[in-house]
Amino acid sequence: MKSSWGNVKIVTSKYDTLVYGCPRKKYTRSHPYPTNTNRFNPLPREKAAIIILRKKGYPINMISKVLGRSTSFVHRTLRTAITRLTLRVIDMRKLPSRTRTYTSGFRWRKLLSLWSAWEQFILGETDRPP
Repeated sequence: MKSSWGNVKIVTSKYDTLVYGCPRKKYTRSHPYPTNTNRFNPLPREKAAIIILRKKGYPINMISKVLGRSTSFVHRTLRTAITRLTLRVIDMRKLPSRTRTYTSGFRWRKLLSLWSAWEQFILGETDRPP
């Protein structure tokens, strides 16, 4: 039975017909909480690559798509870089919409053409980013 106090149960016996509150449910799990198996630690130069790509003007969505990370991970990394004063806030909203969409195609093609060089930098095979 539902009342204004929450779930209650009515105990009907020959001794009393009082209304008692239901005992609190105890949710016990037979298994421990699952860990996120998709999460893996960032490579040593991955965060540096995110900061460099952002300095070159690439948007967060494009960086996350190329790196295979979530946009929240990229945003967290950039927010940390901004608070540590290694990166300025880049506001791309002031550009006209047509200009932004037109140049994003060029940036995407350029990023894909240089992606093998970026991978080598992230993995530590080369010393300098492309």
